[in-house]
Amino acid sequence: MFEISIHKMGQAVGSYVAQKASRLEQAEMLSYGAEILLGSVVKLTLLFSVAAFLHITYEVTVLLIVTGLVRILSGGAHCSAYYRCLITSIVVLAALGSAVKLMQPWLSVLPSIVLYGVILLSLYLYWRYAPQAPPNKPFENKASELTFRRCTLLAVVALSIVSIIVGPKNFMGWTMATALLWQAFTLTPVGHKFIGSWDILLSPKPKGGEVKW
Repeated sequence: MFEISIHKMGQAVGSYVAQKASRLEQAEMLSYGAEILLGSVVKLTLLFSVAAFLHITYEVTVLLIVTGLVRILSGGAHCSAYYRCLITSIVVLAALGSAVKLMQPWLSVLPSIVLYGVILLSLYLYWRYAPQAPPNKPFENKASELTFRRCTLLAVVALSIVSIIVGPKNFMGWTMATALLWQAFTLTPVGHKFIGSWDILLSPKPKGGEVKW
């Protein structure tokens, strides 16, 4: 029901703006944009509320920036409804942020080669699986796909270099590496199954108790 509310609010805002601007022919586009904006505001508000409660605001901020930037270019597994995506994102980012913060004392004393290994694994996964377009919006052509592939690899290499320069002793080094590896994981078949399991788990169940596919 929550995603329906976001959808309706987006439609209302888009229609209102279209009427005020005398652009009724653009009402649908404005409604779509308003829906995305409202959804993002709700998601960020809830995510950072949880992060502040768990005292992992810095970790979650880095995770969100890195995964968000790379995901725009690489694509990846996603849930089939807004509220499922919302819950999954909050749980995953909060879990990763907490893990990085709790393990930082141990991670900081590991040899730098361990960090390099994580980054190399991420690079391999991006090289093999990126990019991936959503089913409802496939790539227009091979040239478009190749452009996204090159941009993904360039972004990942740049972020990897920053992570290496920062180093394992700084929380940002391991947080960035974790974000890169997580986003790479969502591109793999196992990552798709993992996100799919959350999608099924959070799906409403009929009265008989059987999960609704």
